[in-house]
Amino acid sequence: MKNIIVTGANRGIGFEITKRYLELGHRVWASYRNKSNAKDLLSMTKSFHNLTAFEMDVTNQESIEIAFDDFLQSNLKFEVLFNNAGIIDWSDFENVEPKSFADVYEVNVIGAFMVMRNSLKTLHQNSHIKSRIINLSSRLGSIELRGNTQLGGALAYQCSKAALNMLTRQTSLELKPKGISVISMSPGWVKTDMGGKNAKYETDQSVTMILSVLQSLADEETGIFIGEDGERIPW
Repeated sequence: MKNIIVTGANRGIGFEITKRYLELGHRVWASYRNKSNAKDLLSMTKSFHNLTAFEMDVTNQESIEIAFDDFLQSNLKFEVLFNNAGIIDWSDFENVEPKSFADVYEVNVIGAFMVMRNSLKTLHQNSHIKSRIINLSSRLGSIELRGNTQLGGALAYQCSKAALNMLTRQTSLELKPKGISVISMSPGWVKTDMGGKNAKYETDQSVTMILSVLQSLADEETGIFIGEDGERIPW
């Protein structure tokens, strides 16, 4: 049984990851930004005794610090952190507003960074029990793939995910001596609010693939960018 944190777990990929880990018997702490958008997640706490839903705003440093201080005081240690919270703006170069870059970056990069840094005190360090941080990225964040796919637009989002990948790469180097691995992972094109109804995968299909890949990764695998199929994605 593992202790797992999932941010942005009130919908989409985060919700399905939470549900799947609960069904596998693990204990999950799932965050949501506000109760009004977390009805399904809060309702799920009635069905799973191993689920703790908690409020945390990844754009608010105090909110993050309070959450992880509570975990620390409860002597909790986590094996897995899913940095899943994220937002998207599909606007292209001609239509994106400059402020959108700041808004998207604040959640997708700065929020992920603050969660990672505050999580360190609750992750296993230099232990036979290993901890892993998974930053939910996207193939849209691959600089090399731009121009080699039909997917376009979402300029602010693409830039934020490229920045998130750099965060993964750099922190993987800094946390490797502590025995903590950090990876970026794309869930594929999924039928969520972000992916839209024409996407390739249903949410449960994507999560099945994600968890299968993660189970196959060696503990020492770190600083990599992979897809839901386990294949390396170029930075």
